Amino acid sequence: MAVDALQPRDWLLLLFDGAGQPLERVRIQKSLFLFAERSKAPDGEKYEFVPYHYGPFSFGIYPDLDRLVEEGLLRVELDGSSSSPRYSLTGPGARAVEDLSRSAPAERLDLLRSLRDWVAERSFRNLLNDVYRLYPDYAVNSVFQKP
Repeated sequence: MAVDALQPRDWLLLLFDGAGQPLERVRIQKSLFLFAERSKAPDGEKYEFVPYHYGPFSFGIYPDLDRLVEEGLLRVELDGSSSSPRYSLTGPGARAVEDLSRSAPAERLDLLRSLRDWVAERSFRNLLNDVYRLYPDYAVNSVFQKP
C-alpha cells in the first residue's frame, strides 16, 4: 500500500506495533507528544499539543482512538484497576500496521517505538515528572502535584 503522506492517526496506529502490553491514554498522549517534539516528521503528520491537566495534550487523539476502535483496528479494554481505558491492536489492526509500516520512514518508526517503550516503562508519577522536567512549558496548567 503506497501512501503519499502519513496522517497523525497513522502514527497513532503505528504506536501499537510491537507494544508488549495495552497502552493507556496518558501513555499514548505522551508517546505521541515526544514523537511530535523529536521526530523530523512534517507538521501535517503530527498531532498538535497544548499544556493541559496532565501536561502536553492533543484534543485530536481521543476522537481518532474512538474511530480506530469503531473501524475494528484497535480494541479497548476497561478494568477495575485503572480509570483509563487501555488499547491494543486487533488482527485487522495488525495487518493495517504492517501495510503502514512499509511506507513509514524507518528512522521515524524506530523513534516512535523507542519513545513508546520509554514511556511504558515509567510509573505514572515518574512519566509526568520526566515530561515536565524536559518540557516545563507544558506543565503550566497541570493539576498533577509533584512530590
